[in-house]
Amino acid sequence: MALLPYPCPGPAPAHDPSRPPRRTVPRRGARRRLVVTTAGVALAVTGLTVAAAVFAPKMTDSGGDASATADAAHSQQPASLPKGWQPWRTELRVGAEGPPLVYNEPGCAPEDGRALYCGGNGFTVARVDAATGHVQWRWGTRPQLVRPIGVRDGIVYTYREPEGGERSVVALDVATRKQRWERSISGSGAVRMFRGGVLTLSPDTRELVAYGPSGARLWQSPAPEGKFCEPTTLGGAPYALCAPIDSDGLAAEGPYDLLRLEPPDGEQQHLTTLPRKALTLGAVQGKPLFLLPQTAKEVYDSGYERPYNAMVRVDPRTGEITRIPLRRPVLGRPTLLHGTVYFVRPNGTVTAVAADSGRELWQRATETESLSEPVLSQRYGQLYFANRFGRLLALDVDDGKEVWRTAALNDPGTAAQDAEPRVMLVKDAIVATAGDTAFSVRPDRPSVHPSVQPSS
Repeated sequence: MALLPYPCPGPAPAHDPSRPPRRTVPRRGARRRLVVTTAGVALAVTGLTVAAAVFAPKMTDSGGDASATADAAHSQQPASLPKGWQPWRTELRVGAEGPPLVYNEPGCAPEDGRALYCGGNGFTVARVDAATGHVQWRWGTRPQLVRPIGVRDGIVYTYREPEGGERSVVALDVATRKQRWERSISGSGAVRMFRGGVLTLSPDTRELVAYGPSGARLWQSPAPEGKFCEPTTLGGAPYALCAPIDSDGLAAEGPYDLLRLEPPDGEQQHLTTLPRKALTLGAVQGKPLFLLPQTAKEVYDSGYERPYNAMVRVDPRTGEITRIPLRRPVLGRPTLLHGTVYFVRPNGTVTAVAADSGRELWQRATETESLSEPVLSQRYGQLYFANRFGRLLALDVDDGKEVWRTAALNDPGTAAQDAEPRVMLVKDAIVATAGDTAFSVRPDRPSVHPSVQPSS
């Protein structure tokens, strides 16, 4: 989720995918960028890239003939699809002038099985019919690629940053696309939805601010002295991760103070301090869950993958810590879904770990590289992934066995190489984005789409 970063001082090191860039923290009134190390939640302005895994697979791939397995899936349960649904493909690119805002969180946010709100090259947000892929309206003109913050109660929240202007959060009416309200925010902090409103940072980054659906300021809470705070929500509740600012004016990569912000007045409760390189996974039964690195040392080798060897669960009332060791170090970009953490390597290896015990459930070498974060279909008991070029993959949630796989899209667009792929469910319909393209297939007959053919 990040804007174009300001250059960091000094020479640029070799790329380290586990190490987000540090951001300069200027004096009051100036804009800044920060990456707080977080995973498993949408960080629409931090541009996080998380480490990926290295273990050799223990299990073999099951093959990739989508047509051979689609009938078996179809015989389980009929898919629940948006009314009038048919396979579709939509290009999320329109002509626009001026330099684009480069975000690292493209994709779409679904709304009640009826519509999607997608970011694209040439507009800020578009409403897309979930059944047909028809673009019903677009809003904004400056080129940018970012999925909207979220959709709730007839409002879609998105970002706006006029060229040379101040960054803001905007609330749009989903039916009319009319702007309901706009509020100035920090040039670097995220906007997060929580029960009752949205949480963000003030333009001078000195306060965490909550706004209600009407745009009214619900409360504000001062950032601790000498800290830069990244707003976040865990289990629907507002929190902040606050990192120290060093002598060079940089927001450090930890340790992070975890603050719970209590509505209705934003009173702060310091729960714990997390080590450097810790990743936010989400919440299990309302308790925040974090992933801890085996080592927090700086590594500048290209392709380095940081191992993780434990999780910690935090009681949101008392701050009590429960450490959950992993049986062996695990590498990969983690996603928490229904009590299981799925680690995805760049080479396509997927590892499932129980969030309550740290027990490794299974590991699968998919041989499909550059996979997205997964989404879980409880109806079919399957995990769905997309890759950068529009290939889709389904794994059995119980053992990781491949259920089906599709071929890549024909010409997914010029952004395919650089844009992160995304996949989501609208009812049971699979919607994925790759490059400048969004498309939808059904899970029980994924090869029906003319541009998505079963692999041989």
